[in-house]
Amino acid sequence: MKSKAVLRAVSLLIIFLLVALSPFSANASAYSEGLPDLSAAKTVYLENLETGKVIVRKESGGSIAPASTVKLMTAMLALEHFKGKEETVIEITELMLGGTAGTSMELTAGDRLTALDLIYATLCGGFNDAAYALAFSVGGSINGFVKLMNEKAKALGAVDTVYANPTGYDTAAAATTLRDTVIIAKAASETERLMEISSALSWKISFLNGREPFTVHNRNGLIGPHYFNGYVNYNANGMISGNTDLGGWSVVTKFTTKNASYLCIVMGATEENGVINSYKIANELSDFVRTSLGIVTVMEKGAHVCDVDIKFALSESSSETLTTVSACLGEDATLFIPNGISEGELTRKYYLYAEVLEAPVFEGDRIGGVDFYYNGELLKTVPLVIGEDVKANDILISLNEIRSEILSRTTAISLVLFIILTAVWFVFFDKRKKRRSAKRITYNGVK
Repeated sequence: MKSKAVLRAVSLLIIFLLVALSPFSANASAYSEGLPDLSAAKTVYLENLETGKVIVRKESGGSIAPASTVKLMTAMLALEHFKGKEETVIEITELMLGGTAGTSMELTAGDRLTALDLIYATLCGGFNDAAYALAFSVGGSINGFVKLMNEKAKALGAVDTVYANPTGYDTAAAATTLRDTVIIAKAASETERLMEISSALSWKISFLNGREPFTVHNRNGLIGPHYFNGYVNYNANGMISGNTDLGGWSVVTKFTTKNASYLCIVMGATEENGVINSYKIANELSDFVRTSLGIVTVMEKGAHVCDVDIKFALSESSSETLTTVSACLGEDATLFIPNGISEGELTRKYYLYAEVLEAPVFEGDRIGGVDFYYNGELLKTVPLVIGEDVKANDILISLNEIRSEILSRTTAISLVLFIILTAVWFVFFDKRKKRRSAKRITYNGVK
């Protein structure tokens, strides 16, 4: 019997761990019906940026190779450094090119081009020699730039990320996590210039030293077909993609569909039969959110929610009565929900800060909130406000203040003390009278 109990406990523990380690969060289950197959990638993340709703979170746990996502940090630092001076001319030196590996635009010592050209070559074209040239120009050396990268990561909150070079080229010293990649990708998505550069189909570099012009084509297959044909997604905006032995195929991008936007991250993906699964999964996720999810206004600002009672309101009656006014939504109830949900799946509940309000109150004053739920999950709280002005009846307020003062604890205590002291005084006065009467005695027959 004891062994059976132990076996049952172990079984329950295994089931719990399987549920707890599931790639999808419990809160996302209502939004994940019909998701594509994600098995060809180790790490997948999809979030609605308007609401912060995480739709997919698949990860194996622990550190992952940052791969080409490193170039997002390189570009952010370069854009910060050269802000307002993007036309700064940089001359390439032998030192800048030492140690570079991987994709190259074949920069040579003596080449002269602008900082903006190097940023396009790094972020749009994915060229590692351009990233090294930027790193030297910003940090003075590779080590100096890597130090800046790690400091920036920590400042953003990416505390488990360690950079070792400005390109993401494989090295055992570099590491990140899905959580940190999300933080860095969001920071990148909020950098307007970075999004503009990483979304460009191409960029023409005109060398200032007489070298033939060079056209940079976007290496992200979701943005342009120059390197990887068949994956272009017109809902994708920026940011970076690539492939390394340790990191596999990866892509980080921002989808915009209808009135919603999404952060999409696919890392550690495989290539099978000529199909690059990072792009394939990203495109399938884009189709999924476009057809299955959306942001919908279910109630508009000003819609009636309930009636509230107002006391001391100015009305035709001079007596103290309650006046009832309308309470309504203070803003549109715009929710991120699956398409085609049934009426019973979406519910709302309102609450008031006080059951009865006191005049005066004014249109737009917040008096509570309205919680909107989908299948019992709180999606959003919208302010509940007064729908019209209600003036105060000063006479009723004054009478109430007088009554409150009379009935207040301080007044009651004072009245009790007054009664007690009055009683004491009368008792004391009566005793003094008796003492005086007692002193009126006769001596030697004389009063």
